Amino acid sequence: MQSVGTVSDLHLFCKRSRALKHMAALDSAIAESDVFVLNGDVFDFRWSVLASEEETIDAALEWLDGLLGRHPDCAFHYVLGNHDCLRSFTEALSEFESTQPNLTCHPYYLRLGDTLFLHGDVAMRNMDAEGLEAYRSFWRYHKRKGRLMNWVWDAAFLLNLHRGIHRMAFPPQTAVARVRHYIDSIGEGPESGITSVYFGHTHMALPGYAHEGIQFFNGGAALQGLEFNILRARVSL
Repeated sequence: MQSVGTVSDLHLFCKRSRALKHMAALDSAIAESDVFVLNGDVFDFRWSVLASEEETIDAALEWLDGLLGRHPDCAFHYVLGNHDCLRSFTEALSEFESTQPNLTCHPYYLRLGDTLFLHGDVAMRNMDAEGLEAYRSFWRYHKRKGRLMNWVWDAAFLLNLHRGIHRMAFPPQTAVARVRHYIDSIGEGPESGITSVYFGHTHMALPGYAHEGIQFFNGGAALQGLEFNILRARVSL
């Protein structure tokens, strides 16, 4: 059995992210893990406050380099999400990965023993692999939002409207059923031996939701006003 930690939806470089307040806890969790999964939307290229896409990419790789360097004995896996699957970033990430002995990147999901990790944007609607590819194709070339849209979302967060939006869009039973639909479609359902699934994207924390023989977990999001958790599991590899 190995100790596996996972986190998603840090949304680093977004003005509304509170991820930096959790860095000490993140380092502590990694220090206690054999394997650590960065489960998507670690960086936010849509809402970055940095001056350019290139500057955000450089800052993201610098952050990763520091994290991996502080924990050389931990095996890291990076599962991409919709906010960090930007084509220019994934190309730079691929080059970076080739220089890092303790980092492996995954475009859609990662299986470790009986446990599956995926970002969770398949919870937007019922998707199979082709549907997820189509959804991601939009995000790969998505441009950074400007001041006006940032102001709109700042106001929504200030009024706590975002919490209601996520609750309405992703009630647990709906989100879990959609994730289950996807994993079944790619042959990673319970018949394949999967018993636990860790996902993000919905920004709604789930400490453990049982659905037809599988336990589903979601750590929430490190965004203003939302619950955020670093999750841990014991996995037989």
